[in-house]
Amino acid sequence: MQPFVTGHEELIHDIKYDFYGKHIATASSDQHIKVFDFDAATTSWMLNDSWKAHDSSILRVSWAHPEFSSSKILASCSYDRTVKVWEEQPMELHGSGRRWTRLATLAIESYGPIYDVKFAPNHLGLKLGCIGSDGIFRIYESLEPNDLTNWTLTTEIPILSQSLPAKSLQSSFAIEWCPSKFTKTEKFIVVALDQGFIYTNVPKDTDSGEDAGSEKYVKICDLPEHNGLIRSVSWAPSMGRSYHLIATGCKDGYVRIFKATETSTVTSMEM
Repeated sequence: MQPFVTGHEELIHDIKYDFYGKHIATASSDQHIKVFDFDAATTSWMLNDSWKAHDSSILRVSWAHPEFSSSKILASCSYDRTVKVWEEQPMELHGSGRRWTRLATLAIESYGPIYDVKFAPNHLGLKLGCIGSDGIFRIYESLEPNDLTNWTLTTEIPILSQSLPAKSLQSSFAIEWCPSKFTKTEKFIVVALDQGFIYTNVPKDTDSGEDAGSEKYVKICDLPEHNGLIRSVSWAPSMGRSYHLIATGCKDGYVRIFKATETSTVTSMEM
């Protein structure tokens, strides 16, 4: 591992490897995204491209799984209240500022910044989740694989039951999807302030008039005993385990690791 100069003019908020670990994307307060390619011959990172992606600080970036497109796909979120989806144009020159084009802009109906965006694991389809300062978790889905310019809002979940937090606390929101394809149902974690919630999908009740075959999400458990804002959350790959491992990083100075076991009912877990 070697340090390298990114060339960002402001604070770097996020850095993400792609699926193969051969590319890095960085997001900064200078409103630019930069992508770097690993050069095996020199064991160094070379600039793929840099472009002004948003009109305010960019907080997170996320790579889509490579199975969904022959080109690389990125999503980003910003203080400008938007999520944007980007696609690489391999025919354009490196460093030209034109190598990545915008496929879609998701104008989130949020009162403030979008703090996290993350593509779902590939076995769930081409979905991305985002959460902003309004405390609402939203899932968007690309329903047409050949047209990644169209994204449909499929889910909105109000996470916060109380009033919105003070602006000094609003950055403590995060998303993590369950990476295991062998779990009983689709699951994800949403972190809000000093609380973490695990949700799962359940079939809708057709007797009540809901659409057959569609899904809704319910909260199945909390991540307990935090004594401060949760700044980070990570769901470990299953690796053949019969239980889940979830880690959180908290402002109280502790990293906590939770063991979660699925019960016989699909809609609950034990911590």
